[in-house]
Amino acid sequence: MSPRAVFPEPGYRRRSVLGADGLAVTVVDGGGRSHGPFDFSDLPAHGTTRDELVDAFVECSSPRGPWQSPSSLRTAHGNIRHFLRQLEPLGIRIETIADFTAEHWWTWRGSTEARHRWPGAINNMRTLLRHCPSLPALTVRAMAHRVSKPKRRLYGSYTPAEFAKIRSLALADVRATEARVRRNTLLLQEYWDGKQCSVEGTVFIDGRHCSAGEVLNRLYPSGRLHVRSGYRRPASSISALLGHPDVATANALFPNKLEIFSAMVLLVCDRGYNASTLTSLALPESAGEDSEGGRVLITHLDKPRRRALRHFTHSHAGPGARSLELITSMTDTARGALRELGHPTEQLLIAAAPNSATSHPTKVFVTDGFTNGGIAHDWSTRHQLLREDGSPLAVSMARLRLTEQVVNRKASQNTDAVSEDIYRTPDALTAAMIGDVVLDGQQDAVDHAKHTMAMRFVSHPAELGLPEKTRQALSTGRLDTATGACVDQLHSPFSPPGTPCTASFLMCLACPNAVATPSHLPRLATLAKALDNLATVSPERFSRDYSAHRGRLADVLHQASGFQELDRAAATATDQDRDMVERLLRRELDA
Repeated sequence: MSPRAVFPEPGYRRRSVLGADGLAVTVVDGGGRSHGPFDFSDLPAHGTTRDELVDAFVECSSPRGPWQSPSSLRTAHGNIRHFLRQLEPLGIRIETIADFTAEHWWTWRGSTEARHRWPGAINNMRTLLRHCPSLPALTVRAMAHRVSKPKRRLYGSYTPAEFAKIRSLALADVRATEARVRRNTLLLQEYWDGKQCSVEGTVFIDGRHCSAGEVLNRLYPSGRLHVRSGYRRPASSISALLGHPDVATANALFPNKLEIFSAMVLLVCDRGYNASTLTSLALPESAGEDSEGGRVLITHLDKPRRRALRHFTHSHAGPGARSLELITSMTDTARGALRELGHPTEQLLIAAAPNSATSHPTKVFVTDGFTNGGIAHDWSTRHQLLREDGSPLAVSMARLRLTEQVVNRKASQNTDAVSEDIYRTPDALTAAMIGDVVLDGQQDAVDHAKHTMAMRFVSHPAELGLPEKTRQALSTGRLDTATGACVDQLHSPFSPPGTPCTASFLMCLACPNAVATPSHLPRLATLAKALDNLATVSPERFSRDYSAHRGRLADVLHQASGFQELDRAAATATDQDRDMVERLLRRELDA
């Protein structure tokens, strides 16, 4: 009988792994993945200062620490190296963190601010030093003030044409990669199934002719084509056979880093994700179909800087969902290979690296660092990316993220306030776009009201020309909804024909099947007052979720103005009416 598993002691936390000298840290994340090593051995020691900072780095990179993503770890590692190298030039002579005074802090901070516009290094060191137990209390107090990012950026957004061009190029890359991987995966499956390979031709390996299926079987799952001693590796012939002359043999079944970068560019253009969120992005989940029969996908996101709000979800439909489907398909074979190699993952973005250019335990696959090493420059050069005036144009994840928020006029991973104040308002493109909005806004509002307000008000059901049975049901309240009455719920414009409508009852205000009669006015008047109160108490929420509904409701009440004044109608509302309105606005009645 095997012994029972023993739970860790209370307060146990997985520790990062230190090298033999205590100066090389390999971080083990919550999923058991290793990152690093992060080496500090070549830095000035300053007595025990370096060792104390390494210990603090270990604490900050623990599962409950503030630095969880590979990009955060790399950034922190670089900041510590810079800090230790700057102490002596700045005249800061310390033997331990206990010697680091408030004056020293302000000296180092001032020097850093003079060289760097963005305060990331300062805030990083604040976090690190606070995890040093011997840091003097006065220094802790001096570090209390967090440095804010400047609201004015050194770069602006792309023009709409540039943004569209970049997205188009990224999408073309993803489609081509997915087609190659899918084709070769099908050939491999044919080989496993014992079928005749659908691709004619062979390549000479190890003294014999091998079909495409045989070659792919050799490549899977390691991505390496091992040949016997004395035989050459016919890479060009293999690439020609497998239909991918422009990529390495290892990438017949798996995307390379540049192709994953294209996927990242596409996702930033679609949803404005930052690099750390993209790296940790897991496989999307299916959430049914949209009104046009396309898939709706849900992604679960993790942005550690948001602390308690770090985990959130996004839904994707239309082109965004199709992009995710392509990216999922082009990396599926890589996830299968990782399972075969004993490193299963649900991570979305995975590449294969030729020549073992990776720190991944498999020495084949890459799961982070996709934006490192000048890859953005390589991508721009490969695509001969040009501005509208013909000059070279560099792709930048930061600019793409800014442009996405400006063009779509909504927050992505930020609060509405941050998106508005930091991203959209200061950008020149926003001002240009607002000009057209201002010119057309009033007419658009009128047109919108005319075309989207579809609920009818009638003084008597007989005015509708409905069948007698339907008129009776309407008169007796059997067709009532939370807002009015529905005369045909099986033919809703918001649900598939022949199925009961599942739209929010607020959408009744925009439905041609919806009818309001004088008996519905008390509840509609109560709803109008509740929405007006919400507009005062929470204008942001009202503008986002309810302003369009309030406009349609105003039109319905205007049609009914000859019957009852709004206040008089609201005064006759019952407790049931008021309860129904409260539940409606709390979304308790949504399907």
